[in-house]
Amino acid sequence: MSEAIAVSEDVEERRRSFRRDALGRYAANRAALAATLVLVVLVGACVFVPVLSPYDPYEVEFELANGGMSAEHPLGTDQFGRDLLTRTALGGRASMTIAAAATAVILLLGLAYGAVAGFAGGRLDEAMMRLLDGLFAVPRLPAMIVILVLVGLGGGTLTLVFALSILSWMTTARLVRGQIVFLREHDFVRAAEAVGARSREVIVRHMIPNTLGVLVVAVLLEMPAIILGEAFLSLLGLGLNAPAATWGNIAQDGFLSARPFVMVVPSAAIALFAVCVNFVADGVQDALDPRRGRAGRRRRGSSADGVARAAI
Repeated sequence: MSEAIAVSEDVEERRRSFRRDALGRYAANRAALAATLVLVVLVGACVFVPVLSPYDPYEVEFELANGGMSAEHPLGTDQFGRDLLTRTALGGRASMTIAAAATAVILLLGLAYGAVAGFAGGRLDEAMMRLLDGLFAVPRLPAMIVILVLVGLGGGTLTLVFALSILSWMTTARLVRGQIVFLREHDFVRAAEAVGARSREVIVRHMIPNTLGVLVVAVLLEMPAIILGEAFLSLLGLGLNAPAATWGNIAQDGFLSARPFVMVVPSAAIALFAVCVNFVADGVQDALDPRRGRAGRRRRGSSADGVARAAI
């Protein structure tokens, strides 16, 4: 009994040590840290600017339409006289909410499908993977358009989340399945099965927690794609209906009103969000996999040495 307690305490101490080391490696990654700071500022602006702004993002004032930048309106106004800064922040909040909801659906579907396929193995795994290959062959954009048309244009946030996520979970499922197959042969899984743990308990308590690193990176990399997908659908007129604001339909307003600056503002916000999230994902991956971080540093070091030698 005392030996089991000692082993349990040792395992817990190793976990705490790994978390400390991972946080240290992330903090040492300047690009990831800077991207995190910018991302926090961007998300904070989207949350608080609409609340603190003196302007109603839905109020139409035609006498202020298409106004330029000024002290009262730092980014000017749109074709309806609405403050563009307030609308952009509100649109960012909506776009991030849609992306978060769609990513949650992708995570749940991919996690469940991949875990079942990887743990079951054999013919069931083979059949599920072949079905996945078939779904990969379905073009996403036409499928999303068909879904939005069948469900009804302007069906709301839930319709858009469904369309964006229903054919985007397969990569996550494949990643989870690969991790589960890898973990299936580990001693701690065999030990859990030997003491009579049920399959569901083995998956939920022992396997899925060990796939979280891969899942976090996959989720972070999926969010920019979802926001870009929403923006593209909005540009086609398939997003949320006016007067709702998202980065995508604000860009559509700029396109329809032939005002490039109105298109540039939300497009720049989307680009900034995507770049920051990618840097954060890269930092998380380096932090969770120290071998990858060391290899990256060695590559950067060898590249710097090569440049120095060439300069000499």
